[in-house]
Amino acid sequence: MEKIVLNYPPLAERIKEQKSEQSKVLKNLKEIAADYSKPVLKNLARFLDKSLPKLYDGINLTFPEGMDFKKLVKENNVVLVPNHQSHADYIALNYAIFKKFKFPAYIAGGINLNIFPVGTLFRKCGSFFIRRSFSNDITYKLTLEAYLYYLLGEGKPIEFFFEGGRSRSGKLLPPRYGLFQMLLYAHSKLPLKKQRKLLFVPVSIMH
Repeated sequence: MEKIVLNYPPLAERIKEQKSEQSKVLKNLKEIAADYSKPVLKNLARFLDKSLPKLYDGINLTFPEGMDFKKLVKENNVVLVPNHQSHADYIALNYAIFKKFKFPAYIAGGINLNIFPVGTLFRKCGSFFIRRSFSNDITYKLTLEAYLYYLLGEGKPIEFFFEGGRSRSGKLLPPRYGLFQMLLYAHSKLPLKKQRKLLFVPVSIMH
């Protein structure tokens, strides 16, 4: 992962000009990157199997009829874009995907969620963490772009909340385009042999 990130063309160019930036990039990457563990997500799924029926009156985790999500991920760079109403949203979609297809989505979450022990659990289940503001930190922005570049190149499905924050009313909020634009740019830098169609898939989460 580190090698791919450091070879992301815009970031590699910056490091070439300023050698000292490499250590900062690696520090940023450690702060951002998921640390996926299948056994951890498997155990969490078992825990949710037992606890969710006690917390909710009913749960309906469905995919559109005829949709082969596994094939979709294999043939495309898939980015899931659900609406965002509660902190349960981070778990709901990954739980549904892992239960049915046995692989995770890599979820973009705010750095405020990276608190022990929840942050460690989320990271092990495929979450990666992003600072709320980094417009003046070019190296951080390029590191995040490079991590997205890594995930896309490895064919990992990515999930982010287009609204940015949670909707207290349940209504859709105006989209925020920062991460969307970074995904487009990172995808454009992929080598042709790894470049597949970039597919944004809307997801409805309703409470």
